[in-house]
Order: sequence, then structure tokens, then C-alpha cells
Amino acid sequence: MQPPSPTRRGPRRTRPVTFRLHATVVGTKPPLYRGLDVSSELFLNDLNEVIGASFGWVNRASHEFRCGAAVDDPTADRYICPEAVADRDPAVPEEQVRLDELLTDLGDTLYYIYDFADPWVHHIYVEQILPRTAKMPRARCVGGQRDCPADVVGGIARYEYLSRRADWDDEGESFEYISPEDIIIESEYAEPGPFVIEEINWALANTFGYGREQKSVGP
Repeated sequence: MQPPSPTRRGPRRTRPVTFRLHATVVGTKPPLYRGLDVSSELFLNDLNEVIGASFGWVNRASHEFRCGAAVDDPTADRYICPEAVADRDPAVPEEQVRLDELLTDLGDTLYYIYDFADPWVHHIYVEQILPRTAKMPRARCVGGQRDCPADVVGGIARYEYLSRRADWDDEGESFEYISPEDIIIESEYAEPGPFVIEEINWALANTFGYGREQKSVGP
């Protein structure tokens, strides 16, 4: 079965720009959010990695992008992960869609759902459109608020409980940093890890590099 023809995709830009995205997890109070600068040349599967590094997701669960008036808009276009493609979902594979096909103007919106068992819905919109230079990172986190959920079992309710518990800690101890590898190997019930922008941006630079070429800057 052929995927349905996309209805919201436009032409790609001839000259790349930087999209400054504001990504908020719907239902968190105060808002759990990240500010992200990403090259318009990245694809949705790249944006999935950027979101994962910035919020602490480790690809334990399936995900999906949607483009429409709301996350539950029945007319929204769906852009799906490889697992859904393997299950013969007829929606458009995410690796076929470049960001500038969906994002054109300030305020343009995407929705990203991570983990359909404990759904984390991200509302993403274009906050600024900035020029690019060859020396700029292709993806970086420029700000944010609150700890990384780190694949907390139980979704938002559990995350909010653990966050409040940290606030009640009489000794004032913060959460220990939890790397993605630690979460997978050592922790069946992961707790939130602190939002450390330097760690996030090291990982993003190592994955996506600078300018227009995708390359590693690691050793």
C-alpha cells in the first residue's frame, strides 16, 4: 500500500536557515520545555534525535510527528518512525521529510509524541527564523526549564511526583546525572536527570557537526 499524498508539505528552501524552535511537553506545570536551534536542512528523524538528546529520551518507545491544527486533529499529517513503517502503517516515513517542507513561517507548529503507552506530547513551534553560517552547529539547545524526564515509567504524573519529591528533599540534594547508557543498563525505573545544557550540546555537536555537512566532531 502506498503512503497517502502529504497535504502540508511545501518546497524545500534553496538557502538554509536556522529555525529556533520552542518545544514544550504538554501538561507539565511549570512547563517542561527546551529552546532548540536547528538547521532547516535537517529531516524529521534528525529532529527526533535532537529532541531525545535535549529531553533525555533514549528511544525505548515509538514516536511520531504530526502536522495539523492540534495533536488529535483527524486531518493532521502523520510522519512515523521506522518501527511503525515496519508494521505497515501507511503514513509518511519521517526520514523522507525535511524540516523546511513543514516549517515556513513564525508560529508554524509540529507535534511530537513519544511513547504511546505513557504519552509525552510535545508542542513545537517556530519562535525565530535566523540566518545560517558555515560555522554554526546544525543543532543545539539554547535554553530550557526543568529536569530531563529520562524515560520515567508512569508518564507525566510520575515525573511530576518525582520532581515534587526532589523539592521536598530536606538535604537539598539534586538528582544525580543519568546518562542514556545508565538508564538502559542500570535502571528499570529511571528518575529524572538534571538539565545540563553543556552535556546536551556536546552530544548534539558530536552527532550533527557544523555547517551543512553531517559529520562527527568527536575523537
